[in-house]
Amino acid sequence: MKYSTFPHWPIIAVTAAIAVILTLTLAPYGMRPSALFHVDAVMSTAHAPSNGFVVLDVPSYDGAQYYGIARNMPVIFSPSRWNELPATLPTSYAYQRFLLPLCAWLLAAGQTPLLPYAFVLINIVSLIAASVILWSATKSKLGTLAIALSPAAMVGLHFMIAEPLTILMLTVFLTRFIRNNEKLGWLDVLVLALLPLSREVNILFCGLLGVYLLCRRNWRDAFLCLIPLATFLLLHGWMYQVFQEMPFIMSADKRTLPFEAMGELIIGSYGYNRLTLTSIPFALFVVIPALFWTGNLILRNRDRSFAAIGSFVFLLLMTTMPDHIWGSITSIGRVITPVYPLLILTCIRQNTVTAKLLIAAMLSIGLGAGLSLASVIHPFHLA
Repeated sequence: MKYSTFPHWPIIAVTAAIAVILTLTLAPYGMRPSALFHVDAVMSTAHAPSNGFVVLDVPSYDGAQYYGIARNMPVIFSPSRWNELPATLPTSYAYQRFLLPLCAWLLAAGQTPLLPYAFVLINIVSLIAASVILWSATKSKLGTLAIALSPAAMVGLHFMIAEPLTILMLTVFLTRFIRNNEKLGWLDVLVLALLPLSREVNILFCGLLGVYLLCRRNWRDAFLCLIPLATFLLLHGWMYQVFQEMPFIMSADKRTLPFEAMGELIIGSYGYNRLTLTSIPFALFVVIPALFWTGNLILRNRDRSFAAIGSFVFLLLMTTMPDHIWGSITSIGRVITPVYPLLILTCIRQNTVTAKLLIAAMLSIGLGAGLSLASVIHPFHLA
């Protein structure tokens, strides 16, 4: 069928790819979406999931923490019971990603058996919606595929964590921001206010935006960037009151000298295995070339757009991640989520061969990660 008679094929391709990857992932578990949380016996004991819930016989992953937060919502909304939270999983660190569990709990109307379906629906809709928005804004076929099938999207979908929702919000914000000549509207401010509640790294995105707007002497919009800072402080203030901890300090401590851990990964200081071999192509074909390419855009081509500057800053931040983050695509591929929409939009704008190759590399590594994760079958039992 010709493109002219079937203009929206990238959206169909994204939907089909997500459906195939989810089917491959869930088939060994009887198509039960609860398998995506990777809940282990410890979390299962803490929260007593519904009958038929998939409990893995291996240690849990971050999705189990999100499920635990959703299960704790009745306690969270009862201040008289806050003293129960420090003694109940998850720990304070997980509450930095509060928005997705809240949305899932609201969508499930507080019904525990419906929570897995709510989480899955939110993440699927987030990725497809992000692709629709990017397609509408740019008509870029590669970009539309890559935004929904990037490493962060695939890892987030596999583990039922907040990356798909974050990608959607960033895509909404950036496409509007670019279309409106880098000025903020009321919807943009709302999205910015929600971003730090989704993942803690997003406060760096909001902070960079505020500095960028200050440098452009857009005083009004720079002042509006204090709103996401306020929501971030409110959430962390609540966490400190409940847990007597500031978990963002633990997040901010995850860094080394630029290129140190990444360089050691490439030269084999940690050994080569199936985990490190998922990160090395990402470093060699996405992070390093994209960092130098965006740096060249800024310095030599004088591209002063927020997307280009943001891409460079977040790519540079990726090079400071420590060895346990660079050790697998499931960590480094998702930890700096804002880099994907920023870099994709920068590449679309430039529309050069290099730009297209960067998007294609991002897409290929994302799809490879999604299919590889789907092929891993864990021992499990049903609650």
